[in-house]
Amino acid sequence: MESNALKISKIIFIVFCFLCGSKNLAQDVNGLASMADLDSTENLLRPYEGKLERILKTQLLGDINGDQIKDSALIQYKRVVAPDSTYVKECGQNVCYIRIQFGSNIPEMIIEGYSLSVKSTFDINHDGKDEILIFRELQQYNWGDLSLYSLYKNEWKLLGSVNVFLGDDEDYENRIVKSGGKFYIVEDAWNKDFSVISRKKVLIKTK
Repeated sequence: MESNALKISKIIFIVFCFLCGSKNLAQDVNGLASMADLDSTENLLRPYEGKLERILKTQLLGDINGDQIKDSALIQYKRVVAPDSTYVKECGQNVCYIRIQFGSNIPEMIIEGYSLSVKSTFDINHDGKDEILIFRELQQYNWGDLSLYSLYKNEWKLLGSVNVFLGDDEDYENRIVKSGGKFYIVEDAWNKDFSVISRKKVLIKTK
């Protein structure tokens, strides 16, 4: 039997797609924002009920810049906890952004979202550097965005981005697959009548 959470997810997903027309909330062609987008004079403060939490966490990565040394990501963002102690999709500003800092002169990333995790994956474009997978929670109930990035000429390049369902696969394992000499990122998608979520492969652009 279909769970209530899945039913609600289905309805909100349909409404969100209808209203937005696009799942990409990107600030540029690579889905990234700039420091100016963090400025409260541009990204105005927004009233909220509850308390504002500042999240700070570090995640270990592989070698993402080709210097033969493993890297790490420092992730920073704000979120609102309602008076009943539940987490709500607010951050105290009109648009919620997340900062990812790496060190070793690797450019930081600023990206829209309510929560985020990052992990390294193997070298897909054969440039001697690991790529990174970023999962971020967006507005859709129980859905998020999984994006693959590569560091090219010291700039972040988006190689692929897909919808994923927030399920038990918290680490999003086996989302990059190789078939026939090409690489694919695996997406979650509803069937035609929105009754079943299945997976499909989306070709990754390596150039």
